[in-house]
Amino acid sequence: MSKWDKGVDFDSMYHRLLRRIHSVKKDTTRCYLAIALIQLRNGSRISEAIRTFKEWIQTSKTEIYVKVSKKKRHEDRLMIIPPELEQYRLSCVELLDVNDKVLRERVRAILYYYFKINTHSLRYAFITYLLRSGVNPALVSKVIRHSRLDTLMSYVQVKEAEKVLKNISW
Repeated sequence: MSKWDKGVDFDSMYHRLLRRIHSVKKDTTRCYLAIALIQLRNGSRISEAIRTFKEWIQTSKTEIYVKVSKKKRHEDRLMIIPPELEQYRLSCVELLDVNDKVLRERVRAILYYYFKINTHSLRYAFITYLLRSGVNPALVSKVIRHSRLDTLMSYVQVKEAEKVLKNISW
């Protein structure tokens, strides 16, 4: 487990989130979990997932460009809505009027309550998934709109070093 992804496996978490989304009774809880799934699916920051979620609720578009957080100059990134969420879109309309900061705190609380993880773990689970799938780190950096390739490369090197250490056999 690294400090980056807290040991969150992308595939496992994707399915765990979906199961929880399908099983919860309260619409608002389902919607908070849907935001988390959007974040995981795109490796985004939570604020980007919230903006994507709100635009999806309003427009029903499944491919959405949102402003990248933490960028001084305006830059957009493509976000994809997981198709499994479509059946819940209309039940989330009431969250359009909820302040983004409030939504961010509620998603954080739900993730900790059900899974004992934070929102940033979802971002790094996606990164780890791409890297383990053989995607070039420079391309991963572009996909997630990471501003510094050297930060991502440091992460890649830590993950590879851990892999080497785990695979040493005598």
